[in-house]
Amino acid sequence: MTEKNVRIKIKSVISDLAAFDMCARMIGEEQACEVAEDEVIEMSTDATIRDDGKNIELRYKESEEMGMPNTTTSLIFPKNEPNQLNMVRTGENTAGFVFSDTVKRQRCAYNVAGFPMELCVCTRSIDNRVTMAGGTLDLDYVIEVQGVKTQRNRFSVRVDELRR
Repeated sequence: MTEKNVRIKIKSVISDLAAFDMCARMIGEEQACEVAEDEVIEMSTDATIRDDGKNIELRYKESEEMGMPNTTTSLIFPKNEPNQLNMVRTGENTAGFVFSDTVKRQRCAYNVAGFPMELCVCTRSIDNRVTMAGGTLDLDYVIEVQGVKTQRNRFSVRVDELRR
C-alpha cells in the first residue's frame, strides 16, 4: 500500500432546483436563471491519498465553517473504473453516496446532526483523473428527495503534491 499527504482544492457550485422551478413557473424559465442564485463553496485543505492496489482513496477533514465539524470525507474509486466513485463521510455527519457513469441513479443515506434521511443521487457526469501524482475530479450530480429534484451540485477537486 502506498500513502502520501497532498493538498486539495475543492469547489462546489450548488443550484437550488426547487427555487429555480418555482421561479420558472412564476416568471418564465429565462428570467428564473437570473433569480435563482448558485451557492459557491471553495476550500483548500490537506488530505491523504492512498493506493491499496485496487482502489485510490482521497481522505480529508471537513471544516467547521462548512457546517461539518468532526467529519471526515473519503472519496474512493476503483483504479479499473475511475468513473465510479464512493463518497463516505464518517464522524459527526455520516453519509454514503455512490456516483457512477453506468448506473446513474443511486439510493444513498445521509445523516446530518442526528437526522437520517434517504435520498437519491443522479450522476450527470463524472470525470476522474486522480492518480497518486495528483489530478482532478469533476462531478456533476442532482440530489433527489422523495422523487423531487432539489439540488444540483457541480463538485470539483484538484489534488496537488505537497511542496516542501
